[in-house]
Amino acid sequence: MALHNRIIGFLTTIKADFLCDWCKMIDMAESIMENTKIRAIRLRQDLKQIADLIDLCFAHNMDSEGRDYIRHIRQTANNYSGLILENTTPENSSLPFHGYVWEDNGKIVGNLTLIPLRKKEKGSYFIANVAVHPDYRGKGIARQLTDRALLHVREHLGRQVFLQVREDNAVALHIYQSQGFEEISRRTTWVFRPKQTHTQVILPDVKVTPGNKEDWVQQKLWLESLYPPEITWNMPYRLEKLEPTFKNWLNRFLNAELQRTWTARKQEKLIGMVTLERSNEIHDYLWVASSPIWEDEVIQAVLPVVQKQVWFPHRMAINYPAGRGRESFIKIGMVEINTLIWMKQKILRIDVSKDI
Repeated sequence: MALHNRIIGFLTTIKADFLCDWCKMIDMAESIMENTKIRAIRLRQDLKQIADLIDLCFAHNMDSEGRDYIRHIRQTANNYSGLILENTTPENSSLPFHGYVWEDNGKIVGNLTLIPLRKKEKGSYFIANVAVHPDYRGKGIARQLTDRALLHVREHLGRQVFLQVREDNAVALHIYQSQGFEEISRRTTWVFRPKQTHTQVILPDVKVTPGNKEDWVQQKLWLESLYPPEITWNMPYRLEKLEPTFKNWLNRFLNAELQRTWTARKQEKLIGMVTLERSNEIHDYLWVASSPIWEDEVIQAVLPVVQKQVWFPHRMAINYPAGRGRESFIKIGMVEINTLIWMKQKILRIDVSKDI
């Protein structure tokens, strides 16, 4: 009898959760339907305004990748707008510009980009470029655009939604938390200061040498811990490409790609490795592999060596768990570009054709 009551209670809880989520979705849909200022992005006519709005909202803290994205939007608008098919959606278009805007008297004052993540689990989406014109802030526009994006995901049977928010953007963070997003990670991007001279950090008991393929097994374990799949889909990072195999070497040779690895040992014990990979036109990424026990020694010993041995050290960037290695990165002359909070919301699947 006790077991029976537990089962009934469990099922009742599940039913309540489904009903609660269903009611939220109904309220969200009704609110959006009443608001005629939200509409889907029309790529042919909206891209220039969207680029201007994103530039206006984020110019003061935009990194080089963000500026490159805006250039990409403007280039598409100027050179290819006539080739863009009408009535495309995030699901059937390869262009990462779809989403929703808030329009006021013909002027776009709010934007949200919604991108299906085709390389991740089916039904995964990414929210980006949530921008509201400074004159229109405080009116709930960002929240309602996000609600519309979440409704879109539900309408298309999506399973999860990801987004990033700057650690110093308390307003946006509060909005996303109140909408059910949960933090999954915090990551800081570090770069060398422009025109930074070679840093002198002396750690006589740490020896830095070129990488050795026999150390790959340990390097892989460290990399899997520091760069989990939950976040690396949005980085120029592919674990399988870092493995020192002949096939990878041949592919890099044929495609003129650069990859180098350095190893750090302390009293003959492997304590860390760093791999440099030229991944795009903006940054050359350094993938640090170590444990919290040795990471400060690895950062201070290996990165100055890398800085001396490459042609363009100012291009190098490191994505690392926020808060870890901070004093060491600063000590060797690196500066923080930003710290981003990764957030995720799982979408509860509801089959309205069945009686709950």
